[in-house]
Amino acid sequence: VRAVNSVGTAVASNVIASTTTLNVPPAISDLGLGTQTSTTVPLTWTAPASDSRAPISGYEIRYTVDGVPHATVLTGGTTAGFTIGGGTGTPASEALAPGATVTNIDVRAVNSVGTAVASNVIASTTTLNVPPAISDLGLGTQTSTTVPLTWT
Repeated sequence: VRAVNSVGTAVASNVIASTTTLNVPPAISDLGLGTQTSTTVPLTWTAPASDSRAPISGYEIRYTVDGVPHATVLTGGTTAGFTIGGGTGTPASEALAPGATVTNIDVRAVNSVGTAVASNVIASTTTLNVPPAISDLGLGTQTSTTVPLTWT
């Protein structure tokens, strides 16, 4: 930098340099479960307060279903939720079997520098629902060896 006035220009100042450091994002927080169904496990979390000077581009969701590891990437840094079994992500998260055990669930924020450390780890079991009651139970024509039943 040089100072300038009506008399002239001063000698240049000392030279300095600066570098902006980009880092992987911090970990997400508050990973939790939403209302589960028999085939889905909704997740919620709080996005990192900072993106470490490189915008968050998505989230990596890792989980195990009945002992088989899975991972999917959710693009779009502003979304702070995902449903395991909901058919979204890359690759798409397929529907879960009723009663599936989902363990080792963690979420990691991703930016252009890399992937954050894992969140807290949680687990879930999809619910098994009791089937609805039958209705209109009736008897068909009986024989000496059979008693046919009908219902809706």
